[in-house]
Amino acid sequence: MNVLVVDDEPIIRLGLRTLVDWEKHGFTYAGDAEDGLEACGLLEPLNIDIVITDLIMPRMDGLALIRMLRESARPISTIVLSCMDDFTYVKEAMKLGAKDYILKPTMEPESLLEILQVVKLELEMKWHERKEQQNRQLELASTKQMQLSNRLQAYLQTSIGETELQAELFGEGMTENDHNGAGASASSSLVSLLLHTGPTAAVADWRWTGCLAALPLAADSVMLLVPAAAGELDAAGDGGVYAAAAALERAAEVRLANAPDWFIGAGVVVRRLLQVKHAAELHARQLHERFYSSSWNRLIVHAPEAASMEVPYDIRSDLLRCVAHDNSEGYLYHAEALCRKLREQRPEKDKVLSFIQELLALAAGYARERGYAGIERYEELFVYSKALHACSKFEQVKERLLQAMSMLMENQLALGNEHIHRSHNTFIRKVLAYMMENYASPISTSDMADHVRLSRSYLSDLYSKEMGESLSETLTRIRMEEAKRRLRTGEMKVYEVADAVGFPDAKTFAKTFKRVVGCSPKEFVKPM
Repeated sequence: MNVLVVDDEPIIRLGLRTLVDWEKHGFTYAGDAEDGLEACGLLEPLNIDIVITDLIMPRMDGLALIRMLRESARPISTIVLSCMDDFTYVKEAMKLGAKDYILKPTMEPESLLEILQVVKLELEMKWHERKEQQNRQLELASTKQMQLSNRLQAYLQTSIGETELQAELFGEGMTENDHNGAGASASSSLVSLLLHTGPTAAVADWRWTGCLAALPLAADSVMLLVPAAAGELDAAGDGGVYAAAAALERAAEVRLANAPDWFIGAGVVVRRLLQVKHAAELHARQLHERFYSSSWNRLIVHAPEAASMEVPYDIRSDLLRCVAHDNSEGYLYHAEALCRKLREQRPEKDKVLSFIQELLALAAGYARERGYAGIERYEELFVYSKALHACSKFEQVKERLLQAMSMLMENQLALGNEHIHRSHNTFIRKVLAYMMENYASPISTSDMADHVRLSRSYLSDLYSKEMGESLSETLTRIRMEEAKRRLRTGEMKVYEVADAVGFPDAKTFAKTFKRVVGCSPKEFVKPM
């Protein structure tokens, strides 16, 4: 076991080098580094297995190093060096995956060796598990099913090997008339099925599905080519597709009992290689439809054509401006608007996940600049975590985004920030005060501009750039907050509240209220 010591104090590195007889106990003191950045460059050359690291160091500290080690292609365990007053950092390091910690002032050879032996045993178990997994994969790769799958994937990329694959998958001596005519035999026909297992199950082993070959489509998703049963080819008029899908569904209920997100997609009858690509496109559309659908059915059939739309960068920019200006209501509002736009435009799943992940990281950067409390915990949950990419439904993505924005709001409030946004610009503060005082009147953006003695266009641009929302949006939000307060008292009718917060009629008020709050005024006041 090769050990690397990382500490910015030379005396600590020297002390650890001589503290124990490393070789006698099955370890090698492979080297040391003065900070995390230097350590990163030594991990592969020295084939490091265990890192003993300080937490507070220049350039790259211990926490950043541990985060990086979590992404290592092979297991590397971490033991933390700490002082008596570093407990908060130690606690965070343990959350990130450090195995144990050693107090520098009371460091003893026996305690260090005891920790090292435990870590060594755990690493050996991991290596054994990885070796067994590799053996299983090698065994799987040697099967005819896997060989056919690999060759099919290569054929779709290069068009090489068509004749041999055609014969193996669809039978010898097939003619064009056999492919298209009613005389096609059961042995010449395959059914395409989509299998999505979800992140908690592996799609590498397809033997239980009974398929001849499989083609990976996306993360946790594969297209299966399954033999069509002779008696089912024409019995239902669908070439046996639904019967094959139902059979796979029954098998999956047993095989994937612990995988909550699995589902099956019914495909088409495939009688020649040229049809495989068309079937794969159909299943890709099914994956897309399932992502945005509210249904959790295990078997899906429909796959409507859907144009690939772009993600709404403009709304994301508005949201980030709100984070940068402590406008919690603004970024919560834009998060909802962003999700509505994504559902409406339905971009590709991978594009959506990357877009939201980048948004969460950018929001963390702005929040850190503003001094938000607990931002490290936010980053651990929403930036460094891979949980977002495990989402199989758009609703899960939306829920995760709103959770992140709610946590930012809580962290902002923990600083003592006011719930409504603030500005140091005199004109902005003045127009905000004007809206707060006159929201009950039918004021316009021209009235606001006249009040602060600026042109309407200049004030609108200034306000939206600084506050992340328009003057009208802020005025509506102020009116809605006051409307909710009045509705909660139960002392006023809806039309009276509408008049009290500056709306010309109850109908316009109710429509705006539902758009902003998410329910009608009457639903809002109903007892739960």
